[in-house]
Amino acid sequence: MDANFKKNYIDWLYNNIEQYKVRENTYRITFPYLDRNNDCIEIFIVMKENGSYLLTDDGETLNELELSGFNIFSSDKRKNLLTKIINAHGAILSENNAITITCGKDDIPLKKHMLSQCLLKISDLFYLSKPTVLSLFNEDVKEFLDINNVRYMPDISFVGKSGLTTNYDFAIPKSPNAPERIIKVANNLDTSLAGNITFLWNDTKEARKESSSLYVFIQDSDKKINKSAITVLDNYGINPVIWSKRNSAAELLTK
Repeated sequence: MDANFKKNYIDWLYNNIEQYKVRENTYRITFPYLDRNNDCIEIFIVMKENGSYLLTDDGETLNELELSGFNIFSSDKRKNLLTKIINAHGAILSENNAITITCGKDDIPLKKHMLSQCLLKISDLFYLSKPTVLSLFNEDVKEFLDINNVRYMPDISFVGKSGLTTNYDFAIPKSPNAPERIIKVANNLDTSLAGNITFLWNDTKEARKESSSLYVFIQDSDKKINKSAITVLDNYGINPVIWSKRNSAAELLTK
């Protein structure tokens, strides 16, 4: 089943990625991943005179958040979390708030993957159900782990069987009583994000010698849970943790 799912996912991804030549040295790549406004994630690939390639969102991700009334630079907590996400995906933040990666031609597939995941993470992490919501879901999950004395490592990345690198929010090392557990935070889970998480987790798990399991913490404050997205996770052995029912997972994570 895993092999068929991966092939179906890769075929779907290939058929739904669009490439448009903007000018002689610039291409726009549109991914089927949806941001917080249900718009597709886009990046630009620019060939530089020295033969390197600049991959950039052209500032759209943070500018869109600002236009929506969410100022990412309004507090040190938000700025620090943004920096962690960008660094974890090997990107940098430019002076005009563009999120960029510079690489050689051979590294474009991997870096394109990393940048798209970075933009998706930023869009999902700062999804606000109400303009007045001040807390960030990633911080809420961290506090939950701390309160329950869960030992964890934050912001950890693994290279999968395909060679793609995937970043996860937390990792709980194995113990005599439980295997390694990995945690992904999903503030706004839909079927597109669930499919993305599932594909990348299968890729990660195949490369791990550990008997690892994945837990996805799902925000459900003031919003309905997407049941189809939950089904996608369930079908491939991923453990969904609904935030309003999070205490049921505490015992499993503290073993």
